[in-house]
Amino acid sequence: MAHRFVCTDRVHFSDTDMAGIVHFSNFFRYMERVEHAFFRSLGFSIVDPADAGAERVGWPRVHASCDYMAPLHFEEEFECELLVEEVRSKVLRHLIRFWKMDRTLAAEGRITAACVRRDPVTHKMKAVEIPQRFRDKIEAAPPELLQRPDRK
Repeated sequence: MAHRFVCTDRVHFSDTDMAGIVHFSNFFRYMERVEHAFFRSLGFSIVDPADAGAERVGWPRVHASCDYMAPLHFEEEFECELLVEEVRSKVLRHLIRFWKMDRTLAAEGRITAACVRRDPVTHKMKAVEIPQRFRDKIEAAPPELLQRPDRK
């Protein structure tokens, strides 16, 4: 079962402000990208295919936050580390850390996503139990991995 996923990314020009530093809002895009890559690594997509039938679910965000420690600059490579912070009956919570290549913590964010299904009649989303196919592959990370590491 998976509780950690890591990938490397690079700061693009369009991610930066006039000073060449990543604009704070782009960290939310990075968080979404690593979350999607995590799902793909488990053989899923963040969007269930139409043939998933009654099991077809979505994952809208009900919370997102980010704390910033050190800037990332244009062309800089960085590592995104996703840790599954909590698996509840209808919710996944992810802790996402952004590491500079010298292992300085640049930022730390959190995403909470609810598992939902769209009602076929009203088209409203309703929180539902996370299907077993996800539960079989996703688990919460050990507490020692979730503790904030010492910063450089």
